[in-house]
Amino acid sequence: MQLYLNNKLISTNVKLCNSFFSKLKGLMFSRKLKDNECLILKNASDIHMLFVFQKIDVVWLNKSKNVIDKKENIKPFNPLIKPKTKSYYVIELPLKKAKLFILGNRVDFR
Repeated sequence: MQLYLNNKLISTNVKLCNSFFSKLKGLMFSRKLKDNECLILKNASDIHMLFVFQKIDVVWLNKSKNVIDKKENIKPFNPLIKPKTKSYYVIELPLKKAKLFILGNRVDFR
């Protein structure tokens, strides 16, 4: 699966997490994300960074896959990270990737 922002390729190695357990695990105990990797949590909003040993950027999308919030440089072991409004998708990205996203941008993954 690949991630596109306004039809521009952003990540070539995308993992979609849509089960309860895959969303709960997320990046826990994972190696550092490479520049071309990201994780998408479907039907999710709040996240945690427990047992995540890397800093990441996060982008939140609504059900139409439009950017509704983003946070950069989230530190490990943060117990709760929330968007400004409830989201449908959460994209966990390597550091400095969230700067590419602007509120309202259209995101696609296929």
